[in-house]
Amino acid sequence: MSEKSAAKPNFSIVVPTINSIGTIEPLIEALQNQDFPFAVEYLFMDSCSNDGTAEYLGSLPFADMRIITVPKGTFSHSGTRMQAARLAKGEIIFFFTHDMMPIGRDFLIRLSEPVRSGKAPASYGVFQINPQRHDPVDAYMHNGWHQAIPDITGPITPFCWDQSTPQLRRRWSNFDDCSSCIRRSVLLHYEYPEVPYGEDMLFAKRLLLAGETIALAREAKFYHWHHVSFGYMMKRMIIDQHLSVREFDIHYVRRKLGVIKAVLWRAGQRTLLAFLMVKMPFLKKFYWSFYNLKVLSADFIGKYIGQLPESAAHGRSCINRRLYRLQQRIVAEVNEKSIGRY
Repeated sequence: MSEKSAAKPNFSIVVPTINSIGTIEPLIEALQNQDFPFAVEYLFMDSCSNDGTAEYLGSLPFADMRIITVPKGTFSHSGTRMQAARLAKGEIIFFFTHDMMPIGRDFLIRLSEPVRSGKAPASYGVFQINPQRHDPVDAYMHNGWHQAIPDITGPITPFCWDQSTPQLRRRWSNFDDCSSCIRRSVLLHYEYPEVPYGEDMLFAKRLLLAGETIALAREAKFYHWHHVSFGYMMKRMIIDQHLSVREFDIHYVRRKLGVIKAVLWRAGQRTLLAFLMVKMPFLKKFYWSFYNLKVLSADFIGKYIGQLPESAAHGRSCINRRLYRLQQRIVAEVNEKSIGRY
């Protein structure tokens, strides 16, 4: 990518970081190798990393770059990105997570095309799972997810929103700050909602209901995947479901028996795919089958806990009373310090 320090940048690339050594280097290399003929500035929002991240970023040869220190305890996925947007000099802002990996030298061109051409004020890329490095079963099942999403979504009238199913509302609001592109003036006007998690999908909802559109840049693909623990996945799904009920009235599972059925069905499906459809070393088939059983269990247990209503605190079920207290504790914890990553 050419560096043009003299001109006012057309684009700002914003990357929140925290102890990113070992994950951010592939992203930096990919950005340096982009065929992108526009002036760019880089804004790294670093949350007091102690592993040399700030020193590494300071050594990069970008002509127009700032490293902004985010004080401990102040990071939030919405607030920190809005801070970056106010500081940005570019007319169009890219938001990336520090551990995403662009695919191809034309990634920035393809991601920004809908915004540059005026088709939509915001666009997002297509996450992919690398079957060689990550879960090959997950990649087999989900790498084609974008085929069912239209190029342009919106605008949506409030009447249409109210009359639609919860599932359709959530689908309309698909947006991903792992890889997004937004016109700065639009972001400053509508702003990310002040939430610790899910700011991207709630921003999309806000845009659509205000008469704006969202674009899927389906040729702008990138790798992004996490190897997660049971506890992290459960906590993430608790806050995700809690937010989804409030914003979309969507319940993924309502009963304990539903949790068991959902886990057994999906784990069984993935195990069959691992052994019958996906090519990988034989022992890896067992590894990824057990991993998916663990993650799916955390997923649906978290979704069940997250959807419990306030009445569960005084209901007959002592289990639900305890789970509701757990939900409230985790929601309060995430509201206070934000969930660590996506």
